[in-house]
Amino acid sequence: MQVTWDNADRSGWDTFDLNGTEPADLSQARQWVHDRLDTLGEAHRVDVLIVVNELLENAYVHAGGPRELRVHHADDPCEVTVAVADATPAEPRTRVPDLGGGRGLALVKQLSAAWGVSHHDDGKLVWARVACPWDEAGC
Repeated sequence: MQVTWDNADRSGWDTFDLNGTEPADLSQARQWVHDRLDTLGEAHRVDVLIVVNELLENAYVHAGGPRELRVHHADDPCEVTVAVADATPAEPRTRVPDLGGGRGLALVKQLSAAWGVSHHDDGKLVWARVACPWDEAGC
């Protein structure tokens, strides 16, 4: 199921507001996610944090900064969905990696069971769903 602005605002989602302009906010946002996922196994938490970092960095570098970070942790099936809202309609795009970057969305794709973009009146929401590894099925 695709994540949209409307269904990412239902119960079960935690929200962290960002102003989008200060890189220091990104480290606070990563810590916020880390603290909410303390029941996950370490490997799964690291995968989720990598995805969060890439989505936040992409919003910061390519979209004027993230406005909001949302996280939903489900136990059955065990998965974490993250969504980053920004104010631009521009689609994120993969590119050929070089010394300047280009690996972020490839990492998101590799670590996520699904990811995508949904548009809303004020920009877009880039989301990714990270499933628990089989050996952490109990979360």
